[in-house]
Amino acid sequence: QEQASSRQLQEIFHDAMERLKLIQKVLTLKDLKRTGWTYKEVPNPESVAEHLFGIAFLALSVPLPKEVQREKLVKMALVHDIGEAIIGDQIWESGKLSNVSKHKTKNVQEKEAIMELFDKTGLDETKELALEFLEQKTPDAKFLKELDKLEMVLQALVYEKRVNPEKLNEFWENAEKYIKSPVLLKYFLDLKKERLAY
Repeated sequence: QEQASSRQLQEIFHDAMERLKLIQKVLTLKDLKRTGWTYKEVPNPESVAEHLFGIAFLALSVPLPKEVQREKLVKMALVHDIGEAIIGDQIWESGKLSNVSKHKTKNVQEKEAIMELFDKTGLDETKELALEFLEQKTPDAKFLKELDKLEMVLQALVYEKRVNPEKLNEFWENAEKYIKSPVLLKYFLDLKKERLAY
């Protein structure tokens, strides 16, 4: 029994060390600036971690379709870009145009990064949430993609006070391509009206 207990402790300590490595790597997202904003020369753009917080708060706040679970959505929001801790924030689309080849390459790299990050941590549920978002097959993942785009235009509205708004037109065009849920579409259209008002 003492041997079994000792083995259990060793496993706990090993998991703790692997999780600490994961945490340290993920916290680098606090310093990783969002590439889309840097390309547009937005002064002091948000980090990926700040983006994750914004989407998580939206997931806590907006009305949800009946098939979407709030707790799961919030958890997924917090990890949906976690692979970028390894591969960086890569751009594969601009406005309504998509580079299919770049998207496929990014997806492969991101999946490998997620597997690497969570290897030996025992955090299988969290890993599966990140992979589920990447695969975009479930109602939760698809709705979160829409929230991702809604958060993007919320941020664009802030940055348009710092740069010429026309520089950020493509972000609005891109969001319009994705946002289809009635409630989120209402939010999006209200934000467009706010944008036109100044």
